Amino acid sequence: MRVDFAAGAVEQISMRYGREADILHVEGQGSLLHPGSTAILPLIRGCQPTHFILVHRAGQTHNHTFPNFEIPPLPDVIHMYEALAGGGGIFTQSKVAAIALNTHHLDAVEAQQAVGEMRKLTNLPCADPVRDGAEILLDAVLDRAS
Repeated sequence: MRVDFAAGAVEQISMRYGREADILHVEGQGSLLHPGSTAILPLIRGCQPTHFILVHRAGQTHNHTFPNFEIPPLPDVIHMYEALAGGGGIFTQSKVAAIALNTHHLDAVEAQQAVGEMRKLTNLPCADPVRDGAEILLDAVLDRAS
């Protein structure tokens, strides 16, 4: 499929399957910060999400494939995703509801410290879903976070 039509294809599939669902989970690989990734923008435009779960690798400051590309502070990344998804105020506001933190490379104590630091940095619920389960993330999307 030509990238010109990707957002429309995502919209069509979202509308087809989303009509009968309370929640439509759209998973996307890639990042707005990766210069070689074009997948995420059509997903955002096509499905018009109400909520995001931003995935980040604990401690990662640069793109692994392109080490000269620095990852901005996560609050700035969150703002970028929300502003882009909302079309700069044209579309319904989307929000990053939680952070899924990849802590695979850390021991258990370091992982818990990283999760706590991310919560403080972003003021958002955060968990490593592999270690901790995804309930905190789901609650955040459903606005059930305490």
